[in-house]
Amino acid sequence: MNDLDKKILLELLRDADQPMVDIAEKVDASRQTVSKKIKKFKESELIKDLKVKIDPEKIGLKVRAFVFLQEAPQEEVRERIEKEISKMPNVSKFFRLFGRYSGILEVWSGGREDLSSLVKKIHELEGIKETETFIVHDVLKNRPENPLIEFLGDE
Repeated sequence: MNDLDKKILLELLRDADQPMVDIAEKVDASRQTVSKKIKKFKESELIKDLKVKIDPEKIGLKVRAFVFLQEAPQEEVRERIEKEISKMPNVSKFFRLFGRYSGILEVWSGGREDLSSLVKKIHELEGIKETETFIVHDVLKNRPENPLIEFLGDE
């Protein structure tokens, strides 16, 4: 990755909606060069997406929670759990962990009753030993791009 690549990525992290011509001007390259670079980034899957970010609370998803899972250790049981949880629309993220818990889910729901119902469904899955749920009270920082900006060398 060269300096131009880093500059383009930084501009996309700052504002992916800005016009191509503005990015080109900021990184001192032609619009065509920037366009080709972004296309290559997408093809190589360096850039996963440039999607709209909607505030879940503003459309009625009022409760955000993290559900920690303790599962049976058998690989086939975990694969079955992964498939079932992947079908659950209220689960936005599912991470595998090392440590006391084997997984963590980020979930959104319309209210505590919906959250309770979701957790019950998770408990019903064969191989789930235990869960622990943490309801988010306040989000004090939500900037997943910050480590990327720091790593890419933003001054």
